[in-house]
Amino acid sequence: MNNKQQINKLRDNAELAQASYFYFDFLKDSNNIPRKIYELDSKNDKIKDEKYPRGYKEIEITLEHIVNQKYYNHEVLVNLEKGDDIFTKMKNEAKDSFNLDKLNGEFSEIQAKNFAKRYKIKFHQANTLSGFSATLFYDIQEDRFVVGFRGTE
Repeated sequence: MNNKQQINKLRDNAELAQASYFYFDFLKDSNNIPRKIYELDSKNDKIKDEKYPRGYKEIEITLEHIVNQKYYNHEVLVNLEKGDDIFTKMKNEAKDSFNLDKLNGEFSEIQAKNFAKRYKIKFHQANTLSGFSATLFYDIQEDRFVVGFRGTE
């Protein structure tokens, strides 16, 4: 392996190490249903659309959203339960009120786009009580799996 290849490998591993701190658990909820965010217009304002339950256009979160600094601190929406009864409505309002989930990506737009093209998330273990977290990435370009471990303590 020549110097350029070693530098590229080091850069790729550093990028994966940084990415391991992003909230991949926001891709899907505990029932394996994709989570959503509000779609934004060119001025970064929510797009009004009464067809959606919250009155604004919602889109599914992608890997690119999670790693992109453009979406840093962007609210991740809870999946609402279906139903017209008062109890379902109250549960949904409570879930929305207590939801503090926000994206924490730090990659530039180009870096995020390239990362999302190159890697797929095969498995993610969100933070445990001990602070352990792990992500299994699949590198499409190299046709290999890479595991990232991290601790918060």
